[in-house]
Amino acid sequence: GNYRVFDVLTTFESSDVVVDARRHRQKENVIQKDHQRHEKELENEGAKTSSYGGMEMPLIGFGTAGLGSETKESVLHALEVGYRMVDTAQAPEWYREELVGEALAESNNVKRKDVFVTTKIHPRHLGRKGMDLIETSLRNLQTDYIDLVLLHYSECWGNLCQRGEVVPGTWKEAWRELERLVKEFKVVRFIGVSNFNANDLEQLHTFAKVQPLVVQVRSDLFAQDRRTMDVCAKYGWRFEAYSSLGGQWWQYRTNPVLNNDIVKSIAARHDVSPAMVVLNYAKNVLRQTIIPRSRDRKHMEDSLLRLDSFALDNEEIERLKALDGEVPPRER
Repeated sequence: GNYRVFDVLTTFESSDVVVDARRHRQKENVIQKDHQRHEKELENEGAKTSSYGGMEMPLIGFGTAGLGSETKESVLHALEVGYRMVDTAQAPEWYREELVGEALAESNNVKRKDVFVTTKIHPRHLGRKGMDLIETSLRNLQTDYIDLVLLHYSECWGNLCQRGEVVPGTWKEAWRELERLVKEFKVVRFIGVSNFNANDLEQLHTFAKVQPLVVQVRSDLFAQDRRTMDVCAKYGWRFEAYSSLGGQWWQYRTNPVLNNDIVKSIAARHDVSPAMVVLNYAKNVLRQTIIPRSRDRKHMEDSLLRLDSFALDNEEIERLKALDGEVPPRER
C-alpha cells in the first residue's frame, strides 16, 4: 500500500459520468484546505502524530543508541515525560534492545499498545528467513509484535559483521522476508530501511510489494541530505533523521552543530538551547521525524514538550539551510 499522509483523489475516471468542472474545482479547494489545516495542526503540536494505514506514528520519538547500561532508566524516564515512540536495534555495537524491553514491561502507566516501537535488522542477519529474522527482537522487547522494523544497513561493511554468526544475504532477500512478517506472520506492522543511498531507494520502490513507511538516515545541519528527502517526498515515505544534534561528528573535540555560532545566536534570540533550535528546524522546517536521545530529563522534556514554543523566521531558516554541505571548522 501507499502510506501517504494525505491521500488526495483529484482525478475521476468514468465514461458514464461527466464531472462538472466547477464542482470538481470546489472539491479540490476543500481538499486543499483540509490539507493545509492538517499541516497546521502538525505544525502546532510537537507530539502530534501522522496516521499511516490506521496506525499512529509520532513525529518525535526517543532514540536509544549509545545509552548502554543506562538504556532502561532513560526509556522509563522518556515514557514518563510523554514519549510514545522508542527506537532501538539488534546491533549490540550501539544498542541494548533487551533493556528497552525491560523498560516497556516495567513502565507502570504506559501500555504496550500505546508505544510505537522500532527496531532494526542487523546486516549480518540479511539471509535469515521468516520468523528467524525477528524472533530474538520479539524476545528482547518482551512483545508479540513490533510496530516498525527497518533494515539497518543494505550490506555488511567495515567490521560490522565480524561479531556473531553471519547468515549472508542481500537486502532484497531480507525485504521479501520483512514483507512476509507483515502479511503472513502478522508480527510486524510496518517496514522500512535505514542508511540506504538514493540509488538503493529507487530500486526499493520498484522492487517492494509492501512499500516502506520510513527511511531513516543521518541528517544534521552540515549534512541535511536533501537528495534522500526528495526521494521520500516523491514516494510518500516518512523521512526519519537520526543524529540531528551532531552526534556523527564524534571526531571533533566539541560538537560542531551545537557549538555553531549561527545556531547559538538564534538560540540566544529565542531564549532556548542550541539543541532546541536544531530540532525545531529539523521537525518544523525540514518536516523530518526526529528521535533525539538524552539521559537528561529536562532535555527530554524540551525536545518533546517545548519544541514548538517558538518559530524560526525566514532569515533564520535561510541561515540554517546555508550550513548544508559545509565542513565544520576544526578547533585549534
